[in-house]
Amino acid sequence: MDNFKNLHVLICDDSITNSLILTKLVSEQVTTNITTVTDPRKIEHTLQNNTVDLILLDLEMPHLSGFEVMKAVRRQFNADQLPILIITGVQGVTTRNKALTQGANDFLNKPFDQVEVILRVKNLLKIRQSYLIHQQSTDELERAVKKRTEELDHSIECLLYSLALAGELKDDDTGRHVLRVGKYARVLAEGYGLPNELVTMIEQAAPLHDIGKIGIPDKILLKPARLDQLERSIMNQHTNFGHELIGGNSSVLIQMAQSIAYSHHERWDGTGYPNKLQGESIPIEGRITAIADVFDALTTQRPYKKAWEIPQAIDYIENESGRAFDPALISVFHNNVSSFTDICRSLADEPDKSFDPA
Repeated sequence: MDNFKNLHVLICDDSITNSLILTKLVSEQVTTNITTVTDPRKIEHTLQNNTVDLILLDLEMPHLSGFEVMKAVRRQFNADQLPILIITGVQGVTTRNKALTQGANDFLNKPFDQVEVILRVKNLLKIRQSYLIHQQSTDELERAVKKRTEELDHSIECLLYSLALAGELKDDDTGRHVLRVGKYARVLAEGYGLPNELVTMIEQAAPLHDIGKIGIPDKILLKPARLDQLERSIMNQHTNFGHELIGGNSSVLIQMAQSIAYSHHERWDGTGYPNKLQGESIPIEGRITAIADVFDALTTQRPYKKAWEIPQAIDYIENESGRAFDPALISVFHNNVSSFTDICRSLADEPDKSFDPA
């Protein structure tokens, strides 16, 4: 047995008599909710403030014709979303075809047969119910897909961080270096005006900038002194190793990480490595991570040096504008030194008492 008790029918007819007849007929035979409008100018307001599942519409009315009403309705709802049944005293195939062409789902002439009215109303309410069921299923599927996508994105983010941490454990047992670099990169990306989605991706991918160091021999990576020329050339290979290790992937986030690993040692003046890219030819994510990485390297204790004071590191970064770093990003850095300082202090490593200044 059909159940339409939760659906709403709107009757729009300037004739009070016809409205009362249709209201009594539909409410008794279909068992649904009825709203009546005798002034067609009120129909848009009614639709805005009420749920309507079917409209029974006359064509010949004062102020607005049924065709004008249909035009207004169809600007908001298509034929499946809100069916329209024309019940009119206007005779002729031309009128019927015009109504069906311009948005009516069905058409009846007055005087109408009551049984036929009920059958047509029930059929159109079934169409509306099918639409609602389909819409509900679509919404539930979209919510499920969104939830699954969020879970997958979170898993990828966690995996990337774990991979970045693994690449740093040899010479950074706290893992805070990769965390700080990501935070610094976010500050720069936001200040540069990049879209929010891209800002988040750069923050997530920047920690993988040195993943290629996994391929560098420990005697070079952990050397407690400055590297000689040969050792430095080997160390510089970590950008190529990182590019190869991350590899190609359809994930945009993975592609971002690969780009950062490959380009974060390029210099604005073209003297960097591995490809001696210059200026805007360096990917923006690489230019951003370069500043974040150098600032963190300067302000962090290493086996061969003490940590610089923050003002000293800031001066160095700003003095490298136009040489190592993008001048536009240095301007962003200058305007956000307080954020860099806060991150540096709040995520600082524990002091390493094994440092030997000799």
